[in-house]
Amino acid sequence: MQIKAQFLDDEFCGNKEILNLDIRKKPWKGANRFLYQYLEKINYSEQVDSVRYRVPLKFWIYQSNDGTIGVADSTIKRLMNELNYYQEKNKTGFRYYISSIERINKSKRLKLGYFIEAPWQTIIHKEKGCINVYLTQTIKKRVWGDKYIVRGTFNTLTDAVIVQYNTSSTGLSHEIGHYFGLLHPHRNYNKGKSKQESVSRTRTFNRLFKKGLICEKNGDGLADTPAEPKLSHLVDNNCNFIGNSLKDRWGDNYQSQTNNIMSYPTHYRCRKVFTEGQKAVMLYSASQNKFASSWTTSLAQNSVYKFDKYEPDNSFESASELKLNETQTHSFHKLFTAENSDAVYDHEDFLYFTVENAKEKTVNINLTTNSSLKIPLTVQLFSQNRNLLKSKNIENKSSLNFNIKTNNKNTYFILIKNENNIVNQAYSYQISAVLK
Repeated sequence: MQIKAQFLDDEFCGNKEILNLDIRKKPWKGANRFLYQYLEKINYSEQVDSVRYRVPLKFWIYQSNDGTIGVADSTIKRLMNELNYYQEKNKTGFRYYISSIERINKSKRLKLGYFIEAPWQTIIHKEKGCINVYLTQTIKKRVWGDKYIVRGTFNTLTDAVIVQYNTSSTGLSHEIGHYFGLLHPHRNYNKGKSKQESVSRTRTFNRLFKKGLICEKNGDGLADTPAEPKLSHLVDNNCNFIGNSLKDRWGDNYQSQTNNIMSYPTHYRCRKVFTEGQKAVMLYSASQNKFASSWTTSLAQNSVYKFDKYEPDNSFESASELKLNETQTHSFHKLFTAENSDAVYDHEDFLYFTVENAKEKTVNINLTTNSSLKIPLTVQLFSQNRNLLKSKNIENKSSLNFNIKTNNKNTYFILIKNENNIVNQAYSYQISAVLK
């Protein structure tokens, strides 16, 4: 059967179910109680959004030779905002930030071959201490003559996340879920009884050398993700499961959910949640990562990596909106590197605000910093066309006042720059733009 290019519209995660061997090593396989005991051990609560790991991402962006085909900083900001939105919404205990962005101007890499080219690129372009994310225009996959277009995948051998420019809002969350040990809920849905997950949560193996609950060993190995077939064509426009007539190998009708971030529903806007078991897998996997001691928030020395919710915002294209009369808290923080360099810091924040029909009024930009730290900052105001209007050097507290006169809608940019470029702790400031 030929799989046509409609997958450009559907999204297809290319992560291979070769993880059959890998899952045998997991301590929760056949014993999900391990996961809930672990959550109890770390005092996890689904009622509290407690950030336990701040994980850096390194973006590698493949562009055309002249740089005209690629993705802008605004696209990276959207991906990061969506990624952290689903972490916060599901109280996973994770937050992600950008360690750096590197652009590779090679037109021939705009189409990466899945089996050889993509893995090789993740070997020659790689940074330690972070999750490496590769963005390209197309990921091509050919299996026995059939052609696939893959929007995203996780390479289990190089621990690399590869996604197309047009990945869905949950695409990056899905692939990073694989990085932290999650499998597809439909894993082995088309196999026999020895591998397929049963619909029943109480059905057990009755073989001589295979015991225990089927739902804790087959499929994704998690009892709290219902058994499901591949949902690619089994979800209606209202995110309802329409495959109820389908049966598993034991004759039970599927009663699948359609909102799991690790699933393949027809409409990827349906994906919204991680289950408690899935969150436990990710948290436990993070605790076993060799960089866990540098990512965990439980150690005081890692407070230098604390970033604010408005990031990334280090360019005009990725500027964050500052609504008039609203006070926001931003920060400058250290960027994690495997070498633990003392010279790598986030030191610029770009913001913008919009004024409509101001006629003749004054805008005050008020900025207050940590009272205990005296770090020189430069605050600059730019026009909508990015022309410099005003600049001021400050240390702890300051305000910029300027008159505006317009009958139209105008946008202004603010740049706050840490001139030292080095701090020994996360350095925060409060800023507001007040129209008078």
